[in-house]
Amino acid sequence: MGDAHHALRHELEAWLYDEAALLDAGCFEDWLALFADTTRYWAPVRRNMPRGEEGFGEAHRLTHFDEDKTTLGLRVARLATGFAHAEEPPSRQRHHVSNVRILKNEGGRRVQVASNLLLFRSRDARNETLFSCSRLDWWRREGEGWLNEERMIVFDHDVIESLSVFF
Repeated sequence: MGDAHHALRHELEAWLYDEAALLDAGCFEDWLALFADTTRYWAPVRRNMPRGEEGFGEAHRLTHFDEDKTTLGLRVARLATGFAHAEEPPSRQRHHVSNVRILKNEGGRRVQVASNLLLFRSRDARNETLFSCSRLDWWRREGEGWLNEERMIVFDHDVIESLSVFF
């Protein structure tokens, strides 16, 4: 792997850190702007299976959520209304991004990026949740930045109790 690969990985890693900072600061409209109009944002339900047999490509896979930019926009808009009771007052969140790797590179214009995410969420000074997941993203270069075309979130949990946060 040459200098160009390392420079691209470093650029995308910094992009993912900046994305996490937007979420932590509650800048959801700015975060949403990082997604292409045709984006898919989804999380398959995992099954407990023997090692190496779990796959995520089945046509009829159940999902925790399967959204597009329109539905993400509705969630973001709802948070701004004050009627999203699960987020009033807003949760404190901290997104920890790690293990950023480029899996596929289509000429530096479109890349598939894997990363791990640990999300700490605190509510009402008593209610704390820790989410652990991996993410598989497709990013497309757009001008000086990147747009997300697809994000698959693979939780390390069997049950997800709160879906009022973004991953």
